[in-house]
Amino acid sequence: MTFYKPRGKVTNMKNSCKHQKLIEKRIPFYNDFTGDESIDVIWEWEDTFKDIDLHRYKCTQCGEIGYYSGAAKDYYTKGTKNSMLGPTCD
Repeated sequence: MTFYKPRGKVTNMKNSCKHQKLIEKRIPFYNDFTGDESIDVIWEWEDTFKDIDLHRYKCTQCGEIGYYSGAAKDYYTKGTKNSMLGPTCD
């Protein structure tokens, strides 16, 4: 088994959730010389973020919502309009 370090560090999230989960990947391996088949197992970290709307995402484990920019956060939390977010946010 191989453990990989999580990619990067999630910033501006306030709870104890790491917003990542460890997943198992099984990779079939066939030896051409002996004809043996085996399965290699690799463990990798996967982000638990899913896009839920324009310019924001949500952690599937803890439910915390994050924003791709300060302008997006202001739009969704305070109602501040910003043309940089696109025509739907004017």
